[in-house]
Amino acid sequence: GAAKTAEAAGIKKIICFDMGGTSTDVAHFAGQYDLSFETEIAGKRLQSPMLHIHTVAAGGGSILGFTHGRMTAGPESAGADPGPLAYRNNGQLTITDANLMTGRIHPDYFPKIFGTAHDQALDYQAVKSAFEHRSYDISSSLDGSPPLTAEECADGYLKIANENMAAAIKKISVERGIDIKDYTLQCYGGAGGQHAVG
Repeated sequence: GAAKTAEAAGIKKIICFDMGGTSTDVAHFAGQYDLSFETEIAGKRLQSPMLHIHTVAAGGGSILGFTHGRMTAGPESAGADPGPLAYRNNGQLTITDANLMTGRIHPDYFPKIFGTAHDQALDYQAVKSAFEHRSYDISSSLDGSPPLTAEECADGYLKIANENMAAAIKKISVERGIDIKDYTLQCYGGAGGQHAVG
């Protein structure tokens, strides 16, 4: 689909960037499909031609953690149920929540389908409070410097997620000797537009 829509737009070389709820898939296309003839999936080696797509655990539902003095984005996912904290279903902080905190997602533009009765908006206040608490935890466990704002804390997590996805793009391109300076990043998926520029 990415190859055909790129061709229709007159674009010949693309990096496919598909960010969904639980993962991000990246692939390379330059006029022909990039195939892999030996693949390992879940520890099993397969010898069959398939599209060379690299997947990383970075999606809208990736859980934002803080352990041993380190901020993490994934690989664990909140999935659709309970989903992100903003879904009002006892979820955990996720990349979706970080996008809500930084204004990349606006509750007014989402349908009111959250909460137990499925009739409420995304819960911005719960997300803000959770990021404020997380920022305090990070500050107190490190050097006791003043905590970041909720927005700064969320932005830090988004930078980590973006680095994970950029590393995946490098793996399917520059690490294989492909010069991507003439390529277009073609983003899609539920969260692709929130991260493509980063």
